Amino acid sequence: MRRKRLKSNGTLMAWSNGEETHLRREQTRELKADFVRQQQQYRRRVAEGYEWASDRPEVMRGESMLREEYSDRLWGVGLHVESMLELMLAAVQLIDWDEIVLGPEINYHHRNLSRFRYLVSRCWERVREDPTLEPLLANSTAYDWFLEMEQKYAGCKGTGCIG
Repeated sequence: MRRKRLKSNGTLMAWSNGEETHLRREQTRELKADFVRQQQQYRRRVAEGYEWASDRPEVMRGESMLREEYSDRLWGVGLHVESMLELMLAAVQLIDWDEIVLGPEINYHHRNLSRFRYLVSRCWERVREDPTLEPLLANSTAYDWFLEMEQKYAGCKGTGCIG
């Protein structure tokens, strides 16, 4: 079933092929502006103490979740490359390698580590949906960090929190 075209003042604003909604450039800019506004509001709430996030890993996780939500919106309107870039940035934004702690039993711990792994797996899910994105993921910092983590800590037991 195809949706009707949305028009404003006689100008085509968006259209759908039944699977994806396609936006014009102006609407894509509005989508980006909405994300930036949400990000600024979140940072302001954290700075003023109104947000539940109190320490750095929680704040990083909150900002990453905003970016992941924005990525999902971009994916939904057919901007697959931009969406993938935002999702990889959301993953990279989670990890501060200086905060990874090696315990006495060679356990590694970072509160956002499992969330990082989850986002990298979401990137692979998107590659399965759109195989043309595989070189983008394979050459990304997020995937390099993931491989480094898997090689460096292969025999370790990973712990962390999913936020």
